[in-house]
Amino acid sequence: MYDPSSRYRRRANERKRKTMTLIVFLIIFAAFFYWLGGQVVRSSEAAYKQQAMKLKDEKKSLEDNLTELDGNLQTLKMEYEKLENQYQAEVPTGDLKELADLARKQLDDGIAKDRLEFVIRSARPPRNCSSPETKRFVARTPYYNGPDSFVLFVNKSLTITAMGEAAMTNGQHEAWYDPGKPVKVKFTRLGGKDVEKEGLLPMHYSMVVGDKEHRFTIAKGNRSFIEVTSDSCDYP
Repeated sequence: MYDPSSRYRRRANERKRKTMTLIVFLIIFAAFFYWLGGQVVRSSEAAYKQQAMKLKDEKKSLEDNLTELDGNLQTLKMEYEKLENQYQAEVPTGDLKELADLARKQLDDGIAKDRLEFVIRSARPPRNCSSPETKRFVARTPYYNGPDSFVLFVNKSLTITAMGEAAMTNGQHEAWYDPGKPVKVKFTRLGGKDVEKEGLLPMHYSMVVGDKEHRFTIAKGNRSFIEVTSDSCDYP
């Protein structure tokens, strides 16, 4: 005889079996991916550790190189200071450089070494100097070439003039010179050769006439003016 209850039991058992199979499959599937994730994490951790060790080695190498470079830099600084001190000691500067350049020029112009050496050895502190005399004149500029632009010294045989750059006010050129910029000073002697000196004021110049050395100091005066102070001493 047909038993309908057994059919329902078989269907229930079949559903239970399928459900259990699905659960087991899901458990295995989850376990596999959990294991796979662990492998990835362990692999990444090993890679990170290896990279960290590599970076640590590179850092140590860079620190060693930096220490070596710092040592080389200190050595170079010491060598530079040594060369600079040697340069300062051996290469003339300032007044000494001007004298060295002048001596070289005299030698190049044909002055005998013995003659130049005699003149240098004959030099001595100034003697029988006159009282200083100060005169002033207006410096010429590209915007001024008027009167009072020269002075006379040495019994009117020496004329001194000067040319400067025009001063600026509110972006406009003025007639007077700018004492903060180089000035060209010209010394014109009757029957002699013109001498021109250029530079910032004050500047100095000397010349020998007969048995006298005439010394000049050129400095800035009131606006537009240049002051020249002169005296003379026995020569040599």
